[in-house]
Amino acid sequence: MVKLSRFSLLSALVVTASATDVVVPKHLPTRELLRDGYAYSLEPVWTQDYISSNLTRNLMKVIASITGKPPTLRVGGNTGDQTYYHPELNVSAAALPNTTVTNTFNISNAWFEQWGSYFPDGTDFLYTLNLKDNSSAWENAVREAGAAYSVLGDKLKLIELGNEIDHFINKGWRPPTWNVAMYVQQWRNISSQIVSSSWYKAASHPPKFQAAVFADPPWLPDQQDEIDDFDIINLTRAGLTEQDKIGSYAVHLYPQSTCDTARWYRLSLNLLSNHSVLWHNVSQYVPQVAAADKAGIPLVFGETNSASCSGRSGISDTFGAALWNVDYVLLAASIGMPHVYFHLGANAEYSSFVPLPYQHKNESLEAGIRSLFYGHYFMAHVLASNKQQRVAQIPTANSSDFSGYAIYSPGHRHHEELHKLVFIDLQVWNGTQGLSNPSTLSITDSTSHSAGLRPVRKVSVSTSWKAGTCLDIIRLQAPGTNAKSEISVSGVSFESQTGDQVGEPQGETVIVGEQGRVCFEMQAAEAVLIEGKQLNDRTVY
Repeated sequence: MVKLSRFSLLSALVVTASATDVVVPKHLPTRELLRDGYAYSLEPVWTQDYISSNLTRNLMKVIASITGKPPTLRVGGNTGDQTYYHPELNVSAAALPNTTVTNTFNISNAWFEQWGSYFPDGTDFLYTLNLKDNSSAWENAVREAGAAYSVLGDKLKLIELGNEIDHFINKGWRPPTWNVAMYVQQWRNISSQIVSSSWYKAASHPPKFQAAVFADPPWLPDQQDEIDDFDIINLTRAGLTEQDKIGSYAVHLYPQSTCDTARWYRLSLNLLSNHSVLWHNVSQYVPQVAAADKAGIPLVFGETNSASCSGRSGISDTFGAALWNVDYVLLAASIGMPHVYFHLGANAEYSSFVPLPYQHKNESLEAGIRSLFYGHYFMAHVLASNKQQRVAQIPTANSSDFSGYAIYSPGHRHHEELHKLVFIDLQVWNGTQGLSNPSTLSITDSTSHSAGLRPVRKVSVSTSWKAGTCLDIIRLQAPGTNAKSEISVSGVSFESQTGDQVGEPQGETVIVGEQGRVCFEMQAAEAVLIEGKQLNDRTVY
């Protein structure tokens, strides 16, 4: 018998549940699901803000306590190509003219030391070098790489050469002839200098490179009036496939944008909270993944979030965005993109959490936790496993308002066995509670509420699990799609200033019925994780 959440219970008393039947096929094409598949990208100029309080560290420890591994952190972004290494600098870093509008970001070894020692033990780092400055044979970038490794050591796993290099013509950093062939030539020049450096040769585990770092999606016309040949297919055809150097390729994706008036007016929470739209955005990378697979190098979403140019409050900081990012990470992994790096900026409206109070658009915002972090906390339970997990989309759970994923682990004689199920209800249901959050803009608090009572979905899933098996259910919940607060994962939330846990997990179980059928209810705008019941550190099916 399923124990309903308080939101589900109230709705179920007066609403007839709609029925959804799902079949999990015995054999599905699976891809790797990593414990740190949900990662972060931190704008270099904002690093000092994020380490100026304990909030960031505490939240990363929360994730590590579930998955056993802290999230991977990329320090990179637009200001990566405006960064200059000055070992003689008498401060750790200096943004000119300021952190909000930066033309030059000067750093010293102390800057690497500050953030390198801040994050939990076991954190893997990726650092973006300045590819813009090609003076003196990229001397600045080569020195940056040496300085980063001298401080971070083996914690530095990957190095990027430049950020969104397909926008370099538009920015005036490369000539109109800039294309993949020129990029490959310059990439090999810089990487060869780094690899031949004495520190690199002496390193026991030297960092590899994350190549490509392209911004424009392959199915859209080039947005920057540049030669439109920057994609993974062309890159691998050009021969940039050195597995001894390259640890991964990266592309960036922002499904919406605030960068210009036309796209600002098209912004919509309804579009973000829509699995069909997400599939349209992510599926265009299937041929790109195939090219990367052929080269034997994984492709990742190296920077992403809900809307480019820092997001939009009222969309990016709502519960709908939290459901979107759960769907996003699992969908990306299921097509073969094992890491998704969500971008952070201390004044960005899409940031999962903000470490310090600040003034923004005539409002005084507090430090705090926003909805996206709860998506990550829920995902931590999905990613956690002492076995290597693999994931697949479930064909019969694939519509605009409902998606599902089957997660497998090695079983008897190395056959894949069903390990977990994740379902996400993406119906837009706007409630009347949890509409404000002191770390978000109050002017964007929702005033639109859904009529009637919150719908409930009765789900019946045919699985390979044995009848009588006891399963745990974990729920990602909020009062509605438009909520900015009152979000929890099966009763657990976090104190917004410190990241301390509030509340204890509310246990919920379901028993597998005849012929492997699993039946449960979920409300509109909710995600559920179903897994074998944990008994004495053993997963029992």
